[in-house]
Amino acid sequence: MIFAASAAILAAILMSLDRAKVLERIARAPALLMVVGMAAAMVYRGVGAPVAPAEWVAAGADVMLAALGFAAAAQFRVSRLATACPASFRLTIGGAPLFLVICGLAAFVLAPNLTLGSAFLLAGALTLNGAAFDRRAVADAPAPAAIKGAVRLESAAILALGLPVAILLEAAATAAPESMPAATPLFEASFATLGAFALGGLAGLAAAVAGNLSKNKQRRAPYAIAAAIAAALLAAPFGAHPVFAATAAGLLWGEETSAPAMTRVRMRRRIDRLVLPATFLAFGALLGPQILQADMLTVVFAIAAATVLRAGPRLASLGSLSLAKESQLFLAWFGGAPGAASALFLISLFDAPSIMALDAVLTVGALTVMLSVFAARMTSRPLLKVLLKETAVARKRALYVG
Repeated sequence: MIFAASAAILAAILMSLDRAKVLERIARAPALLMVVGMAAAMVYRGVGAPVAPAEWVAAGADVMLAALGFAAAAQFRVSRLATACPASFRLTIGGAPLFLVICGLAAFVLAPNLTLGSAFLLAGALTLNGAAFDRRAVADAPAPAAIKGAVRLESAAILALGLPVAILLEAAATAAPESMPAATPLFEASFATLGAFALGGLAGLAAAVAGNLSKNKQRRAPYAIAAAIAAALLAAPFGAHPVFAATAAGLLWGEETSAPAMTRVRMRRRIDRLVLPATFLAFGALLGPQILQADMLTVVFAIAAATVLRAGPRLASLGSLSLAKESQLFLAWFGGAPGAASALFLISLFDAPSIMALDAVLTVGALTVMLSVFAARMTSRPLLKVLLKETAVARKRALYVG
């Protein structure tokens, strides 16, 4: 009930702001939005204003994370990812799991007060990079087609396929009630994830079939959106996870639909434009003040996770591909930064007090996401210019040799 009410309220607010062209102006300033949200929260807390209920905050985050997960999952066919975009496939099945393991171990060693389970929960949240910064800048630039495809698909694939892993890691870090076995939360989360895949998959498959049979090609995206909404709203009564139910609807629809790539891209851009500004503003307001609790070891981990721990595994996973070295370096740094999906997943933990070392997870996660956003915003465009320059030089060299 809270999830459905939050979805209705958020949809009304965000659609109204979108019609007023407010979101379009601020969607490309995530760092500024976080700073504004943090400043507003500190003033709000300073005057002793009432705090929003944790269940409503978490439900709102779940609604927006479900929207991002669905839009990401609808971008690709799982069965064709390896052939359609080898770089995205390598980053998803190689770079992301390697980052998860290294980041989890580093968090356990460096970050204070984290148990092994909570350290890997943090790593799972940071792996969900759901919204690569400045994707559109790459799409509009004369970059190689392989780079454009990888930038568009790798963040989508990592988010869609990484969500169930993050959900299970959350359950693994949850302490079971004394009267129940220790594995109870993990068992319940596994059941909720499988139920979500079945429910969302059926809804997405039905939407794809209906859209493919329709003579009006413009109706294919609305069918998919309706399927995701239905799956998310029906998930809780069936004991399924609403966020992954919406994501599963996107996965099956993306696998079976005959909708062109542009339909998928436009749908994602529209959802990003609605969700991202609200996400970064809410993240700054809700978790921005949390960074004031960080100590030196937390800062060291956050800097490492935003830089070498992120780029290293990604670069290693691309090593055997026939991509130019400058392209590999660009992909290793440009994508993979914890962004909107990581922020929403952390906020969704607000109503889960039984998670071990939750306060430490939120503190370390907040600092890491904020540093990652700032680092990505400061370096992505200069890095793109370097890539374009090196690519142009390589083309001239190839023509000269030929």
